[in-house]
Amino acid sequence: MLTHRERCIRSILLEEPDRIPLSLNIRTELYKALKEALGVAEEGEEGHIKVCEKLGVDTLNTGLRLKGGYLPEEAELKEGPYGPAYTTGFKGRFEVRTNIWGVESIWAPDHTYTYTFISHPLKKIDLEDYVWPEVDERAADEVRRLRRRYDDYCLRGGVTHLWEVAWQLAGFNEIIRMMFTNPSYVEKVLDGLHKIRMEEASILCEEGVDVIVDGDDVGMQKGMMMSPTMWRRFLKPRYAELIDLCHRKGAFFHFHSDGWIKPIIPDLVEIGVDILNPVQPECMDPAEVKKLYGDELCLDGTIGVQSTLPFGTPEDVAREVKERISELGPSGLILGPTHAMQPDVPVENILTMYKTALKYGWNTKRRVI
Repeated sequence: MLTHRERCIRSILLEEPDRIPLSLNIRTELYKALKEALGVAEEGEEGHIKVCEKLGVDTLNTGLRLKGGYLPEEAELKEGPYGPAYTTGFKGRFEVRTNIWGVESIWAPDHTYTYTFISHPLKKIDLEDYVWPEVDERAADEVRRLRRRYDDYCLRGGVTHLWEVAWQLAGFNEIIRMMFTNPSYVEKVLDGLHKIRMEEASILCEEGVDVIVDGDDVGMQKGMMMSPTMWRRFLKPRYAELIDLCHRKGAFFHFHSDGWIKPIIPDLVEIGVDILNPVQPECMDPAEVKKLYGDELCLDGTIGVQSTLPFGTPEDVAREVKERISELGPSGLILGPTHAMQPDVPVENILTMYKTALKYGWNTKRRVI
């Protein structure tokens, strides 16, 4: 039997593994209920490994911290969009938080991870005066420890988002407009982020991660946030440089974008993306993507967190998992939820997803439906 790491690498290389590898992405509130259902009492890292063992999960995630920027050293750290944040005020019952990038968001008091951006720092600060966060190289010690302790797992290291943080810094409407009216300014914003991302990826590769994960949404439910032409002008060259770095240092490259991104998939193949995630079934047909690009891309995710997992029955979940194994396997597939499973996902559906994958994902040369 292959190790978790070997299993994932075979799938990424489009070779048939002993079974379809599995990944896990889940909100902390739901994760607590999942642990209880699995009978896992241990906390922290030990508890997480036990969850992975019980579900058959083959991947572990890591990353590097940032320091400086607009996060005071003495601040009480809270969850924020795209990095840690701290409370800077209240608007009625709603809490205002500022993150390390200086981006302000307002948080709903009765819902987890429900927020709205309300202030963008580059609307108030000249770009020349903006204080960029820096990579905290001390965090590399933790990555190194994880690699050594869990050598049999596929270790994935995330880097700072390029497009998503860029528009949060400048404002979405504003940066789209400036792509046409002030492209040199957009280039400078992207270059500031690109420098951080390249440093993060270099350190993560040196510490032995198997996969660099770039989560950078450019898709919406039925279209892209920008034209493919603008994507190719502003983002593609920087993605290509990052991917080249990762490949030279021996890591695979995992590109995440929610939504509909069909026009740029050939470009992603061209610049060397190894893994495409999440192949969101509410937006793109995973079977069609597999048919068109299955000899060039490993697909990751594919089980809908907007549809089947929260709203389907266990029978619906089992059916979707079997369809994915049959249509997307046996090679070039890492199965899991398309994004973090939210608190409204029934735990029974989660257990069904992994139980079905473990039952039908082994003898992959035969169809399961």
